[in-house]
Amino acid sequence: MTTDYLTTDPLADRPYTVTEVTQAVKQTLEMEFPPVWVVGEIASWTEHASGHRYFTLKDPHCQLRCVMWRSQQIKGFKPEAGMEVVARGRLTVYERSGQYQLSVQRLVQSGVGQDQIALEELKKKLQKEGLFDDSRKRVLPEYPRTIGVVTSKSGAAIRDILSVLRRRFTGLRVVLRPASVQGAGSDREVALAIAELDRFGHADVMIVGRGGGAKEDLAAFNTETVVRAIAESETPVISAVGHEIDFTLADLVADVRAPTPSSAAELAVCDAAELRNRVIGLGDRLVESMDDLLRENEVLVESCRERYGLRRVEDLVTQNAQTVDELERAVLEGMRRAYDDRRQDYRRLTAKLASLSPLSTMGRGYSISQRLDNGELVLDAGTLEQGDGLRVRFSEGQADVIVDRIVPDDEQGQFLLGL
Repeated sequence: MTTDYLTTDPLADRPYTVTEVTQAVKQTLEMEFPPVWVVGEIASWTEHASGHRYFTLKDPHCQLRCVMWRSQQIKGFKPEAGMEVVARGRLTVYERSGQYQLSVQRLVQSGVGQDQIALEELKKKLQKEGLFDDSRKRVLPEYPRTIGVVTSKSGAAIRDILSVLRRRFTGLRVVLRPASVQGAGSDREVALAIAELDRFGHADVMIVGRGGGAKEDLAAFNTETVVRAIAESETPVISAVGHEIDFTLADLVADVRAPTPSSAAELAVCDAAELRNRVIGLGDRLVESMDDLLRENEVLVESCRERYGLRRVEDLVTQNAQTVDELERAVLEGMRRAYDDRRQDYRRLTAKLASLSPLSTMGRGYSISQRLDNGELVLDAGTLEQGDGLRVRFSEGQADVIVDRIVPDDEQGQFLLGL
């Protein structure tokens, strides 16, 4: 059963157990006190075989026992007795001894100060957002034509950058967007310059940085404003802040980090002399490869020329040409024979058709009669009446007649016309 020690009636008659009192104190400390920063001198330092660290912080008046679990890392220094440090953690109670202590989550040297603590907090925040992930890094263009630069127009950085660019690759276009790189408001000025140069849209790569200086002089490049401006840039960014030993948040978010402005210029463009030598080398290799190929093919051609089949190529062409002529003659002769056969067939069929034509029949004395009123053929004289008009077609010409009388054919039992 769980007891709510904060709501237990303090006037209850029964006495509290040591455990109940200790747990009530523990619960109060852990619920009422947020995480705190504590500065003090390490009075004792013990690192257990388990990896947990136990130590005491003190000032001229008090001491505070601390524990730091092995899962919490210490970066940048090795703690020891007598060293002044700043610890961040939660107040709690170690129930077994009944002593309150600080469960430390972070430990930094006191000399680092609050600015460093704030910087570490900002770094952790931005890293959690993924702004420093390698997956966001873009590959720099191999042969840029326009280099954008964000730095002071009067500093050594721009002079170094221009000197290196002129030495390595002539004909480049350099666009400078000047900005104040230290002092109040410099972070906003640098961020604005990055955004404007990115919107300009003609820079293939952008160098952002400054020359060396004291740590506080580089503060603008450790601000959230500048980090987000670099992260939002569509133009690949090379950070070049200070000297090689200097490291800023801008270096973490940039696509490529250069230790100095001069190094940034070297990373931005290739060396024209090296490129020329590489092209010459590739050309020499190409010529050498072509020579080898020609020699191999020359041997192959000479080998083929000695073969009987290759020597007879001309003879084969001549013979094939003769064969083509013979085939042409055969085709023409076949076409003539086919034409003559078709012409004879035509004449035979025409004669047969003529023999079956009604005109041929009429040539033997027959005629064809049609009614004048509707052109109907008259096949039977019995269908006529006296006075009917007829058109009679002969082998040569035709005549219109009127039926005068109908004469029966005594022998056939049919009728003859009397015209």
